[in-house]
Amino acid sequence: MESTESDQIFRGKFQSVFMVAGKLAALVASFGIPLILTRLLSQSDYGIFAQFYVVVFFCTGIFNVSMQSNLYYFYPTASGHSRRTLIFQTLLFLLVVSAIAGALVAIPGISRYLIGDGELVQYRKYILAAIVLLMPVYMVEPLYVVKKDVLTSLIYPPSEVLLRFLLITALVLIKPGVQSAFNGILIAAGICLVFTFAYTLKEIGLRNLVGGLLNRGLARDQLRYSIPFGTATSLNILFQRFDKIICISFLSPGEFAVYAIAFYGIPGVLQVFDSLAQIYLVRMTVKHQQNKTSELASIYRSLVTKTCAFSLPVMLVVALYARKIIALLFTDKYQDAVPLFRVYLLSIFIFMLCSGLILRATGNTNYTLKSYLYSGVIILPATYFLIRFFGVWGAMTGALISLSLPKLLNLRWEMQVLKKQISEFFPWKQFGQISLIAVVSILPFAAAEMFFNYGLFFTMLLGTVYLVLVSMLEIKYKLFPADLGPIKASVLSYFRFLNPVWKRVGY
Repeated sequence: MESTESDQIFRGKFQSVFMVAGKLAALVASFGIPLILTRLLSQSDYGIFAQFYVVVFFCTGIFNVSMQSNLYYFYPTASGHSRRTLIFQTLLFLLVVSAIAGALVAIPGISRYLIGDGELVQYRKYILAAIVLLMPVYMVEPLYVVKKDVLTSLIYPPSEVLLRFLLITALVLIKPGVQSAFNGILIAAGICLVFTFAYTLKEIGLRNLVGGLLNRGLARDQLRYSIPFGTATSLNILFQRFDKIICISFLSPGEFAVYAIAFYGIPGVLQVFDSLAQIYLVRMTVKHQQNKTSELASIYRSLVTKTCAFSLPVMLVVALYARKIIALLFTDKYQDAVPLFRVYLLSIFIFMLCSGLILRATGNTNYTLKSYLYSGVIILPATYFLIRFFGVWGAMTGALISLSLPKLLNLRWEMQVLKKQISEFFPWKQFGQISLIAVVSILPFAAAEMFFNYGLFFTMLLGTVYLVLVSMLEIKYKLFPADLGPIKASVLSYFRFLNPVWKRVGY
C-alpha cells in the first residue's frame, strides 16, 4: 500500500531529525582530526596536511560535476526498474569521472597549478590515489536520502568520519609524521568505497545487474539535468576554494595552517543546513512535478526560517567566545586565526538562505550555471590579486566575495522563477523576530565577557544558558528550528511502552 502524502511528510521530518543527528555526530568525529593533529604535528606539517585536504576535496568536488545529484530529481517519482537503472548509471558515471580526474591531475602542468612547487609536491601520488578512491563515495548520501533510509542517515555520516579519524590518529601515533596521516585517509577511503559498492548493489540486486540496467534515454536525461547543475556546483567549489589553492603558492605552510583554522567556522551549522536542504529539496521536487509549483515559496520560507533560527544565535555566541574556543581546540599557537575566524562567520548569513534549492527542484539548473559563469568574471581575478598583494586578509576578502556573489544571483533567478518580489520571497517578519531574540538576549553575556575574567567552565555554562534562553523564546513564538512533533511522538511512545512495565514491577 502506498503511503499517503501526510505519511511521507511525517517520514521526511523524522528522517530530517536523524540526518541532522548523523551529521552532527559526523562533525564531532571530523573535528577530532584537526584537534588531534594540531597537537601531534608541527604547525608546518599541519599546514601541509591542510593543503592536501584542500587539493583532494577541491578536485573531487570539481570533477564529479555533481553527477549524484540527479537522484534527488528523478528517483522520487521513478518506478522500481527505473530506480535501479538510475542508481546503476549514476555509480557508473562517478567511476568514469573518477578515472578521468585521476588522469588529468597526473598531467604535470595541471598538477603544478594545483599543488604548487612547495613541500606538498612530494605527496603527489597520495593526492591522486585519494581523488580516485573518494569520488564514487559521493553516491551514498543522495541514495540514502531519496530511499528515506532513516537508519543509514543516522549511522553512515559519523561512521565514515570516525573511521578516518581513528585510522589517522592511530597511524600518526605509531609513526609520527604527516605521511602517516595520508595513509590513514587512503585506507579509510578504500573501506568507504567497498561500502559504497555493497550499498548500491543491495539496492540494484545482483540478478538485475546481470540482466542489464543501461538505458540510453534515461542516461541522456540524467546528464541533461546533472551537467548544467554539476558545472555550476563545480564552479561554486572553484570559487569557494580558489583562495586556498592560490594560497598554497603564496603562503608558507605555517601561514596556511592559521588560515585553514579560520575556515572551520561553527561546528554543526553547515551540516544542519545541508541536511535540511536535502529533505526540503525532495519535497519541493515532488510538488513541482505534481504541478504545484506555487507551493514552493511557502516551503522555502519555512526552510530559511528554520536555518535562521538555528544559525543566528549560534553565530553570535561563537563570535563572542571565539578566542577561548580557538585556544581550547587548537592551542594558543593558533590565536592569529581568531580575527579571521570571526570575519568568516559572516558567511553564515549567505549559507542560511539555501540559495539554488528552488532552481534544482524546478529543473532550472541552467540558471545556476549562469550565476556562476557571470560571477567568475569578477571572482577569479579579484581573488588572485587580493591574495597576491594583501596576503591572508586579501584571501579572506576574496573568499567572502566568492561565497556571496553567485548565491545572491541564484536568489535573483529563483525570485523570477516563482514570480515573487523580494518583499514576499523571504520571511521578513520571522527574520526580524529571530534577530531581536538573538541580539537582545546576548547583550548581558557580552557585557559579562567584557568586564569580567572567568575560566572555560563558566564560559561554557554561560554559552549554554544563552542558547537555552533563545531556544525557549523561539519555542514560545513558534520559531524553533526543530520539528518537535516526531520528538514528542517518540517520547510519548516510549512512556506508553514503559507504563505496563512499571505496573508489573509495582510502580
